[in-house]
Amino acid sequence: MPMPAGRWRRVATKARSVAGYAIPGIVVFFFWVVVVILAIILLAFIVHWAGGGLLNLRLGHFILNVGFT
Repeated sequence: MPMPAGRWRRVATKARSVAGYAIPGIVVFFFWVVVVILAIILLAFIVHWAGGGLLNLRLGHFILNVGFT
């Protein structure tokens, strides 16, 4: 059954069980935040190692030029 919107506290405080130990939901939440940040850093490192990138986006009068290494 889907959880109604705005019920993040229930998700963040719900305990998870890992190998018989109860892990608080907020710890699991911050674990995934750290995993996502590390994945972004790893992706940035791979792009930097590969030589960077260049994005030229034109949508009508909107022009976006982004280059990164």
